[in-house]
Amino acid sequence: MSQPPAPTPVTRRGAIPTNMVTYKGRRIPARIDPEARVAYIVEIMSTSFGTKEHHITLCLRDEADNLVTQNNLPSKVYNHDVLKLVPSPATEALVVVTSLKSSIHRISLGDSTVDIPSSADAIPLKLALFNLQKYIKEEDFAVEFMIKGGMRMLIKFLERVEGGLSGNSLAYALQGIRGILEFESGWGDLSDTFIVKILNLVITATQPNILRPSTAIIRKFVISSPQLGVNGNVPGMKLPSTPYGQTKKDRKGKGKETFGGNGNTDGYGFDRIYNRIKALIPDSEGYNGLNGVELFFKVVVKRLEGTGDLELVAQSLGLINSCLRSGHQENSKQYPELVAVLEHLSVRRYISRLMPTSANNVVEPQILNFQARYGVILHNTRLRPVRPGTNPHQETMLRELWEYGRLAQQEDLASSNGHHRKTGMARTAEGWQKIGLCLDGEDEAGFMMEMEMFRDVGELGLECLHYFATHEESFHNLVMEQQAKPAERRCPIGKASSECVKILCEHYKVSQAGHHSPSNFQLFLLNFSKLHQLVLRFFLRMWSESASQTPDFPKVSFLVRSQIRLSLSDEGNKTWLNLEQDFLATEYRTIRDRQMELLEKEDGMMSRLAVRELRDKLGREGYEVLAEQRIGCMLQGGWFNSAQVIVQGVMPSVRPNAQKPLRFLRLSPNRRVLAWDEFTQRIDNPPFESLRERIDISSISSIRSQTGCAVNSRSPNLISKLSFSIIGEGDASLLDLDAIHAAQLAEWTDGIRVVRGEGGMSSKESADYIHILAELALKVRLLDITGDGVEIPEKISFGPAPRSVDFVFAK
Repeated sequence: MSQPPAPTPVTRRGAIPTNMVTYKGRRIPARIDPEARVAYIVEIMSTSFGTKEHHITLCLRDEADNLVTQNNLPSKVYNHDVLKLVPSPATEALVVVTSLKSSIHRISLGDSTVDIPSSADAIPLKLALFNLQKYIKEEDFAVEFMIKGGMRMLIKFLERVEGGLSGNSLAYALQGIRGILEFESGWGDLSDTFIVKILNLVITATQPNILRPSTAIIRKFVISSPQLGVNGNVPGMKLPSTPYGQTKKDRKGKGKETFGGNGNTDGYGFDRIYNRIKALIPDSEGYNGLNGVELFFKVVVKRLEGTGDLELVAQSLGLINSCLRSGHQENSKQYPELVAVLEHLSVRRYISRLMPTSANNVVEPQILNFQARYGVILHNTRLRPVRPGTNPHQETMLRELWEYGRLAQQEDLASSNGHHRKTGMARTAEGWQKIGLCLDGEDEAGFMMEMEMFRDVGELGLECLHYFATHEESFHNLVMEQQAKPAERRCPIGKASSECVKILCEHYKVSQAGHHSPSNFQLFLLNFSKLHQLVLRFFLRMWSESASQTPDFPKVSFLVRSQIRLSLSDEGNKTWLNLEQDFLATEYRTIRDRQMELLEKEDGMMSRLAVRELRDKLGREGYEVLAEQRIGCMLQGGWFNSAQVIVQGVMPSVRPNAQKPLRFLRLSPNRRVLAWDEFTQRIDNPPFESLRERIDISSISSIRSQTGCAVNSRSPNLISKLSFSIIGEGDASLLDLDAIHAAQLAEWTDGIRVVRGEGGMSSKESADYIHILAELALKVRLLDITGDGVEIPEKISFGPAPRSVDFVFAK
């Protein structure tokens, strides 16, 4: 049967076509007005092709299957992209839902013992799931899919124990679920069975395309928190919130409850998912004796080195970071258990091995984020007081410290029968004085005495001193060597250890770790106890070679502080061998000459405890101020050069236009969308609504620096230090830019990180600004004190609490 002749195109005679439009193998050149409505263009093209489908069921896409919208239409026209007339997102959603519905119906009618469909029937379902994961990010598709009950049917498929989805079909379905969770609906269809299914997939699946979305889904649940709905018209609706504080609303609304059943809100967040992980029953070979938590995180941690899939490594480490962050922010009682499990699994060792090969790739932001999480762990450990009477682990460390140093008197050793060392009461003040943990003349007080020994450094100080005693060769000989010296020449080992802990905590700013991520890899931070051992050995060497006496303790402390600042200033480019060379092989004369000028200027005031605490507080306030400044710059908008990617591993989604080398970006007032457009020259900053292109903040996975150069650069093969790419899923770049200056680069890269809600500002410029703000504020605060010659106390003591409330504050 002959084909009917193609209708005459509607393009005016003599008009130059802007785009080629295709439909089922036919092609028509068309001149498209970039300002026209997309729906009108679709209607005209439908008429031109004489389609059987109504134009409402059609849409335009480019060759990469990107939907043509009102925002990106001008760029498609200007770039002369080839467009194709295809079914609309809503139509595609209906096809997917129909396929799911027919598959469920076919299974329900068949023999209950034969749940697996035939291969001929599986193909349409597989194709439907492929289209689901392909188009789920388009809002029209997602809305239609959920309105028609597609989410519920998809959950039913995933919950099936026998005859369920597998292979690529399962991977497509999980990608679809992952995409739906980015919208403000669909959460109410989730169930406990579904969550347990996903948790089991994380620990049993072997295909990376299944593991990636499974891990991402669990991570999404962990960082979400349960909240009651703010809509008073629907009092029974339970609404989850995103990690950015926005409440997720269910479009269908009425009576929806989060998964968990029985109308409770315990569906999301760290505690809820952690409890479900605990309930996992290990039934695989090789996991005998492991509980659910140990099994789950053992598998996740093992993936940090057992796979070459960088995205899977990033997702696995991201899940660990999310659990640590949410557990701490929710003040969960299970947070210490999680930390203990991860320490037992040696997660820091795996991450240390990742560092040499993870610079400037998708894993780097997660490593930096983990460093911040570990800083929080160190800070919490430091704040935890030493209570050997109620903490068996602390009691064990104190007992072993006592035994390794052989701190008992000789007569005590002679009378000991092996059963006397069971309790901490057998340890005496005279023994602790041998390593400088008790002052001479201090009364015996049993546990109360040992609680005071680590008051400034808490359990972290005890752990570090215990590590030093158990890993230092001949720790007992070191103690005896100090005892052989005159009393004023002895180095108080315990006091020096606590001082080294405080110096390292201040250097790494662990008290501020929860507010910002470091800008470079910190290998030595992840081995804090080993680094402390090295620093304490340096402290003891400086004390000995400088022939210091008890009053010289602050000077030696300052010498150690300066050496740490110098040796760790370029930590990312050093190895343990380099660090040992700095601390153990550098001559005292060299160090003394280098630091003499600073020693002369140092009056000791800035190292006082009260001043250090004030500096930490002002540093946190400075971070908040700078974070708002970064967001303010994004709200005002900024001009950038268009950049072309020239590094490996980044796949650009938008081609730069040499005719329009400038790009203008602006953040939406609700801080959820980045709008941008291309220009030939600078104009007055255009408003947000006039910018045609959009990037959802939720679609940004990371920021990668130094990825290309300006589109019209005179050195097209030279990577610009001011270039950066906004990375979406995988290695796909959503937008490539070249900043005008370094300050703008820091403003926008750190601003995007702040808006995303994970991690924080990590550029050197931001860190310098925060430091400057904190130091200026500190000096202003100290003017009223030092100007009047007021003495800043070393230690602030609090008086007893009032006996009653019968008092007033004097003005």
